[in-house]
Amino acid sequence: MLNKELLERIGKLGYPLFDTDNEPSANETIRDVVKSNDVRLWEGFPIILATANKEKLFEFDKMKDLLKNKNEYKNYSTLLLLSLSLYKVLTVKFGWADDLYDKLTLNDKNKMKKFVSNFKNNTDLKIGSKRLNPQRITATFANYSNRQESEIKNIEYRNEELSLEYAMSQIFTAKQKEILLKRAQGKKLTKTEREYFYRVVKKKAIALANPDLQKLAQRVIV
Repeated sequence: MLNKELLERIGKLGYPLFDTDNEPSANETIRDVVKSNDVRLWEGFPIILATANKEKLFEFDKMKDLLKNKNEYKNYSTLLLLSLSLYKVLTVKFGWADDLYDKLTLNDKNKMKKFVSNFKNNTDLKIGSKRLNPQRITATFANYSNRQESEIKNIEYRNEELSLEYAMSQIFTAKQKEILLKRAQGKKLTKTEREYFYRVVKKKAIALANPDLQKLAQRVIV
């Protein structure tokens, strides 16, 4: 039976099974994932590792102190190589992973080549006495990547909205902006709004759409 507190901490590192309000220690969480000998958690190791490094929570050089058992540290090192192999197969780029790869020994790089072959040929990956399923590892990481991509797109969309909102507020009053957006969205304007649109708002919009004015604005703000 897995420790519930460990599962909660894993959730904070991108492999959610439970929610928790406590901030995890990435190094200790990864140590406990390795020590768990649980195939399900080991198959999620590439996610946990990627999230810990994305948030700059993980310190590679401390793992030897946390995993003093020789076999446990060997399993950790192998899980690390497995993760780097998966990133390579999926052509996922992480700066920290590239830096880590450059520091690997020739023996480690040869192990990675075997893992890459396992992923491509869909054959089990052996770590210690455990066998990990390459399809499950890949699918789990793909789901994580899709969530990350969706979050990035949402952030970019919100930033674009905020940028547009700010730009409009520099030119239009709150009421003018409201009428402009209603018009752009095809919503029906009241008689008063329609008259105000043609008398004031449209003239500003036409000026903004003028390419010569846009060029002039670009020239003076450089």
